[in-house]
Amino acid sequence: MVNLGLALQVLAVYLSLSKQGKGFLKKAVGKSHQLDKILSKSVFTDLQKILYLIKAFKVCDKVFNRQVSDQLCSDLGREKSAMYSRFVSYGWFSLLMWGKVLEAFNLVYDEDAKERCVLVAFTHREWNDLFDNQGYSFKELVMAFDYQATIPKQLIFLRQLKHMERKLAPPERFGKFYQHMQGFDICSLFEYTPEKAEIILNQVAPFIALLFMYIMVSEIPEGLKEALKPVSRWLYMLDELADLEHDRQINRVTYMIMVKQPENAMREQFEECRKVILRNAPNPDKLIKFMETITSRVIDARKRGTNIESSFFNIS
Repeated sequence: MVNLGLALQVLAVYLSLSKQGKGFLKKAVGKSHQLDKILSKSVFTDLQKILYLIKAFKVCDKVFNRQVSDQLCSDLGREKSAMYSRFVSYGWFSLLMWGKVLEAFNLVYDEDAKERCVLVAFTHREWNDLFDNQGYSFKELVMAFDYQATIPKQLIFLRQLKHMERKLAPPERFGKFYQHMQGFDICSLFEYTPEKAEIILNQVAPFIALLFMYIMVSEIPEGLKEALKPVSRWLYMLDELADLEHDRQINRVTYMIMVKQPENAMREQFEECRKVILRNAPNPDKLIKFMETITSRVIDARKRGTNIESSFFNIS
């Protein structure tokens, strides 16, 4: 029997999205490889899951529309719809991922924490795009953090995001986050070379994972810190696997490029994560299921040559 209350909540959240958010979500559902499966078994049986999903999406929609104005897009020379797709999809995945990690360890986080998570995700995506696609160096990008420095126009969004990050996470309340940020120089080791491939997975990835944790909650138990090492490695391997063919085309060297059997390496990394999570997390099941689903979806998507970021309902 349909839970009318849940159905109305889903509808209310959907109607509260921006026009761009509604359009993007419709397209994402339309592209989903699981849409026929969902419809054939009655979508209403998964209303609780869909509500969880769309509430997370709404946070990303709200943060994007607060941060990205028409004037900013004009200044950057970027299409707003393209920015929306790129930033909101990554922010949405990040919020689901790190939210499930915290839930696995019974750590409570509020709506403000969700917004901070999405903001850091946007910053991470902007940094990577400027580094990967526009060729800015680590030193040049760090200059955007200095509000007195003169920077190229293309770095103004990165500066804006860092400014908002400090506003939403003031140092007097988020000391652990800023203490952790003192080790940010580790990210200068990020290079697409055989020598740096393992460093990215073993040092840079855990550092970034802890940034997300400390921006959401003030204290992190040791068991979670232990779990973050293999989980963050899994996450970066996942990204490299999804981009494998593109990286080969542009001769970019990553760890997954060098692995003889990348799908097997991905599955093995997930198994390592599963063991560590089971050993440390008091509430591990949903996180493990989420990661298992993501792993299989990315492997399958790569085989079919499809974009995993388009398949919202596949990974909920």
